Amino acid sequence: MNATIAGFEPFVGEHCETTATGNLLHAAGLPLSEPMMFGLGQGLSYGIFTFKGAPAPFIGGRTRPEQLTQDLASRLGLDVDVRTTRSARRAWANVADFVDRGVPVGVKLNMRLLDYDTTGADFAGHFVAAYGYDGERVYVVDTRGQGGARVTSRASFEAARLWKGPMSSNALTWTIAAPHPIALRSALPGAIAATAQAFLNPRIANFGAKGIRKTARVIRAWPQEYAAADLAGIGHLMEHGGTGGGLFRRMYAAFLREAGGVLGDASLLDVAEQFEIAAGLWSQVAAALEQVDGPDSLDRAAQLLHEIADVEETAMQALAD
Repeated sequence: MNATIAGFEPFVGEHCETTATGNLLHAAGLPLSEPMMFGLGQGLSYGIFTFKGAPAPFIGGRTRPEQLTQDLASRLGLDVDVRTTRSARRAWANVADFVDRGVPVGVKLNMRLLDYDTTGADFAGHFVAAYGYDGERVYVVDTRGQGGARVTSRASFEAARLWKGPMSSNALTWTIAAPHPIALRSALPGAIAATAQAFLNPRIANFGAKGIRKTARVIRAWPQEYAAADLAGIGHLMEHGGTGGGLFRRMYAAFLREAGGVLGDASLLDVAEQFEIAAGLWSQVAAALEQVDGPDSLDRAAQLLHEIADVEETAMQALAD
C-alpha cells in the first residue's frame, strides 16, 4: 500500500526536534516559527556529560531529547500521543496508520542508519517527521543540514528506529492535535521564567551557569586528554549540529525578540542582545575546539567560558525577575 499526505508542505528547520514537531504543528494548523517552538518548549539549557565509552565529553545547549516537545505541548494545551514498542510490526503501524489518515508522525531514530545520512556517527537522539510511504520507501522531513525533505528505504527507516544503544527510545513516535485555539500570549511568560529558573538553579553542577564554569575549569587539559579530531567533533556539533549557531543561543535570541513583540515587552529585546553576545562567544569556543594543535590551544576557550557564564547568568536573572 502507498500513502502520502495530500497537500503536505514540509517545514524545514535548523534543529531536528523543532523540525519534526514543527511539521506536526503546521499540519495541525499551528504554524509557529522555529524560535517560538524552541522558546515555548523551554529548550535552552547547558550541560556537559561524559558517557562511558565515548571518545570525548559531550557539550549540550538544550534540554534532553523529547523534553522540548513535552514542555511545548504542556504550555499550549496540545494533545500529544506518544507511542513506543519493540515490535517491528507495531512500530510500522504506529507510522502508517496515522499517515493513512493524513496525519504526519514525529519519529525518533538513529540517524546514521538512514540511507541519506553522511555523518557516519551513531546518534539515536535524532528526530524526523514522516509524511508518506511508497512501496519500500519512506518520505520524511529532516533538518536543513540533513537536506530537508528526504526519501529513505523502509528497511533503513525501521533499522534506525529499532536500533538499541545510547539515547534510543524503542521506536518512539508522536502525533499532535490542537483541541482548541492556543493562547500564545499567556503561555510566553511562564515558559521564559521556567527556562531561566532551571538554568540558574540546576539539579547538578554539570548544568546551567555552574556547568559552564565547570567546563571552563576542565577544558584547558583536554588537548592532553582527548584526540584533536574528537575535540573538533565537539566544536562542529556546537556550531553546526542543528543548533542554529552559537549553541542554540542565536535561536533563543530570536525567540526573545519574537516574544517581545507579542507581549509588547521591550526588556526582552535587551536580553535578546545579551544572548546574541553569548552566541558569538560560543562560536569562538567551538572554533577553538575545531582547531586544537597544541597543549595550550584551549586556554582562550576557558577564558571565554567564564565570560559566557557571566553573560548568561545575568541575562537569565533578568528573565527570572
